[in-house]
Amino acid sequence: MISKLVSVRGISLESERGMTLVELLVVIVLISLIAVVVGKNVIGQGESAKAELNVVKMEKLKNLLGQYRLKYNSYPTALTDLIKANAEVGKSGKLFVALAEDSDLKDIWSFPYIYKTESGGRNFTLTTLGSDGVEGGDGASQDVTIRP
Repeated sequence: MISKLVSVRGISLESERGMTLVELLVVIVLISLIAVVVGKNVIGQGESAKAELNVVKMEKLKNLLGQYRLKYNSYPTALTDLIKANAEVGKSGKLFVALAEDSDLKDIWSFPYIYKTESGGRNFTLTTLGSDGVEGGDGASQDVTIRP
């Protein structure tokens, strides 16, 4: 009679006992490993996307510097000359129109770009120090320099 109670509709009570603690731990460990792998890849992609966006922002600034050179026959002595007229522009008598905004003069991580003119204002270098703001580095913290 007891054997009849154990089997109801062809399902034994032993198969309905649920999961053991070991089985639960294995499932939790597997889910944790998947979360770590996916999380690491997603977080890393965000920083590399910011680095690529920063290069695009630098190219825009390079184009603004080119517009300034076309108008005033030399590159500005400082990046702030793209926002407000310097003494040389004032002496030239040409109408000054701001080509950039304050936010254009900083990289995606809010560090100011390093801008240097060369060859008497005929050439320049525009540099960002990357996400860490210090020289050197790899990936998103890598330094990037653009020239005309």
